[in-house]
Amino acid sequence: MATNSKQKKADEPKTDLLWRKPITLEAEDDEDPLAMLYRGREVIEPTFETHTKSEKLSEKVAEPAEIEAKKAIIIEERNEITERKIRKKQEKAEIEVQTKNEGAQVPTKVTESELKAALKIKSDGFNFTDIREILRGKSLDIYAYLRHISGETGFCKIKHLDLMKKLDISRPTLFKQGEWLTKLSLIEKRNVPGDHFGTSYTIYRLEEVLPVSETIVEQLESHIDNFQNMA
Repeated sequence: MATNSKQKKADEPKTDLLWRKPITLEAEDDEDPLAMLYRGREVIEPTFETHTKSEKLSEKVAEPAEIEAKKAIIIEERNEITERKIRKKQEKAEIEVQTKNEGAQVPTKVTESELKAALKIKSDGFNFTDIREILRGKSLDIYAYLRHISGETGFCKIKHLDLMKKLDISRPTLFKQGEWLTKLSLIEKRNVPGDHFGTSYTIYRLEEVLPVSETIVEQLESHIDNFQNMA
């Protein structure tokens, strides 16, 4: 009997003793540690190098933002430098004009005959009773407004475009009437090369230049007051 049972065991097919071992599969890097343990894969604790790689990746992501911030700072610094240069040029130009004005003398007073000749008045007995007989058209508005913004200093700076908008006049009118005021020695204007803050004007008082009566001076003062009321 013992022989038969040994014979049977010998005749039975030999089985692989490893069939009961768990199947090991390659796990993904982001697989859950419990699942990795179940599959027979060794769970590796994150090392310092792993953290370092993660930090380096975050630094690379943040790098463009840092570059943009640095660019913004550089642009702001350049704008400040440009503004300082412009202010220095403006201050220098104003100092030059003021120095010139301080050393300048009041123009020679125009005689009545010279004024009549400029206005093409042939009658010797003609008397000026209205300021518009002398400052015709928009020349009165231009002169009164320049007197208004210059105050007691007799000096101002303003852009042509701003002057045109304020007085509602065209560029040809501004230049034509400006030439007339210059011809009467009532204003002098000076453009500084590279200065974009306006034209510098020196304005002389009407009564100090032209042979006019007190009535005409009062008419001018009233016109100047209109601009003060509009401000």
